[in-house]
Amino acid sequence: MRRDTYTAHPASGDYILKCAGITWHILRRTSEDSALSISTGDKTRKTALARLRSLTETAHADGWEADGPELFRQVTRFRR
Repeated sequence: MRRDTYTAHPASGDYILKCAGITWHILRRTSEDSALSISTGDKTRKTALARLRSLTETAHADGWEADGPELFRQVTRFRR
């Protein structure tokens, strides 16, 4: 059984899945303190997670989900 991996600072180039009320957003980490909005307004977590998986697989990056104000849980791993 695989244990969850957490971090406070995903690497540059990684993708982040965040819930914003009733919609889900995907961001791409560009530096230590900034991120670029990639996708906004997905209605369900399942749809946003599928989009995140596709993006991370194509970019060979990892995918993270916000799990609190300053903590991220790894949901996909494609980094080489």
